[in-house]
Amino acid sequence: MFSNYALSLLLLTLSMILLLKHRRNWLAVRDSSQGPGLEKRYALAQYRRRMQASGMIAVVGVAIGMGPLVPQRPGPYTLYLGGLLVACLGLVLLAGLDMWATRQHYRRMRSEQVAAQIKLAMKLQSTGDSLDTDIGVTDC
Repeated sequence: MFSNYALSLLLLTLSMILLLKHRRNWLAVRDSSQGPGLEKRYALAQYRRRMQASGMIAVVGVAIGMGPLVPQRPGPYTLYLGGLLVACLGLVLLAGLDMWATRQHYRRMRSEQVAAQIKLAMKLQSTGDSLDTDIGVTDC
């Protein structure tokens, strides 16, 4: 019984820490004047996903703490365990969605960076070629 309450308190504490951390990160991004609107939109979506997941951790913590109060008959206990299972699966689903969205975001950022590098390299090459012809340098 003590382990139920200890795990419940641990999950609730973890949830509160994560909720505060996500809130602080979102406020920092929201208040910063840097970055395009796309970055802020991604940060807001990430904030929402992570707040939902942290809230679900708290729900699981409360449900585990209430475990000893559930009647030890098959019907109610099956419903209790089913609810815990659904909450845990929802948490895993949100984590997978967050992972996928983060991967897509950084993949998009990387492709933009590579495109900018290619554009800069082409500009430098064309500038270098025009400088070579202006000063009369030829390739050997």
